[in-house]
Amino acid sequence: MGMDVEKKEQFIEVKPGPGMREIDDLPVLLKRCIDEGFPLVAISRATKLPESELQEYLNGNLPSDFSRTEYLNIFLILLLHEKPVSDTYYRGLMDELTRVFDIPNETIARYAGVSVDELNAFENSDKREQIERCIAHLFVTFIRDPRFTCENGPWVITGCGESEEKEENQ
Repeated sequence: MGMDVEKKEQFIEVKPGPGMREIDDLPVLLKRCIDEGFPLVAISRATKLPESELQEYLNGNLPSDFSRTEYLNIFLILLLHEKPVSDTYYRGLMDELTRVFDIPNETIARYAGVSVDELNAFENSDKREQIERCIAHLFVTFIRDPRFTCENGPWVITGCGESEEKEENQ
């Protein structure tokens, strides 16, 4: 292979789904999430923005630098408008697993316990729910933020970050 091998762009594309209306402005989206019961702390952890900053946005005080809130916007839009109700939702997740993480369809099919043909037509398969659950689990596993899996996150795994010995010595 030559040096002109094209590098794949490593970002997840957000396409407006069928449930998407005009995009509300940020304070409105944030307020809707709060109204639906999502705590500010959860949004803060997912977007890596401090709660105090999110509270400022909620009050309408937005930063002049759009890049500061770009991911927050995407996160809120996905949360409010991309619920897994459309036929394209799981297909989109599967495409991202292949495009962003270079996971072959053969691997996804093997993971879901089906043939590649059945995976490629999973919307019409009698194993559809099983296949969709496997696609969703793979996607969540690959995009998981290690900050909330290791060390000081809520899901501490033994051998990952903190050791058990620390508790015994106290």
